[in-house]
This record gives sequence, C-alpha cells and structure tokens, in this order.
Amino acid sequence: MVPYLLTGLSVLVAGIIHWNAPRTFWKATLMSTAVILLLSVAALFIFEASGMLNSQQAGETPDLSGYLMYITALVSFFGLLVSLFVGWFLRVVRH
Repeated sequence: MVPYLLTGLSVLVAGIIHWNAPRTFWKATLMSTAVILLLSVAALFIFEASGMLNSQQAGETPDLSGYLMYITALVSFFGLLVSLFVGWFLRVVRH
C-alpha cells in the first residue's frame, strides 16, 4: 500500500508543479523531482515510525538509516522519471 501512496503523491506533485509552470519545463522538472524526493523520504520515515512498514512474517520494523543513500538515489531517479513523463504528458495535452 505504501508504494501506491507514494506513487500517487509523486504524480500529483509533478502534475501540480508542471501545470503551474508550463513555460519552464526543466525548471519545473527539477523542482518537482526535489519535492518528490523530500516528500518520499519523509513519508518513508513517517511510515516506519507508525509501523506501516512492519514485516508480515517476522513483525520487525526495518532499519532505513543504513540504506538512506540507496533510497535517496532510487527515489531521485524515480522522481525524475515521473516528473519528465508527467511534464511531457501535460505539455502534449496543452498543445
């Protein structure tokens, strides 16, 4: 459920930023990537603290602090892809 929430949040953020800044495609893309990165990492730590990331078999909470660099890199790449695709889609739809 957490990946679906984060994906929906990412698409929503990218759509809002690209809709408000249609002339500056790359600036809007980089800004939405940064916002997606910050919101996703914050949401992961909030979900970890609330117990939503508990393992079904063991019931243990994962330790995300050791993998923070990998998480940041992957979420940055994911955010860039989402921002590019949403921005491109809105650019095509507006013309």
